[in-house]
Amino acid sequence: MRSYQVDMCNGPILKKLIVFALPLILSGCLQLLFNAADIIVVGRFTGNQALAAVGSTSALINLLVNMFIGISVGANVVLGKSIGARDEENTSKAVHTAIFIAVFGGFLMVFVGFFFAKPLLE
Repeated sequence: MRSYQVDMCNGPILKKLIVFALPLILSGCLQLLFNAADIIVVGRFTGNQALAAVGSTSALINLLVNMFIGISVGANVVLGKSIGARDEENTSKAVHTAIFIAVFGGFLMVFVGFFFAKPLLE
């Protein structure tokens, strides 16, 4: 059976770093393709105002997505340090804190989106 774990603490780092970074790169490309598809569909079937609305919201969406990517990278740094030190207690705390921040951030974005979407977009 094949193991999907990557030991970043031992051995050469370049191949492991590429394997680690590839999903981040691909998710960024998918985000750009999704935005491009939005612009193509809206530009083809609606007017100029709708196309301008889609184009103007992409910066706001990218800001929010990149903020959470940055938070997850920070959590990975803390987890990597704890795992490298073989500190199970701090690893457990870091995992639970990261999960809490992710869930809390999701609820916060629902609240912000519901109550502040119109002012942010205007």
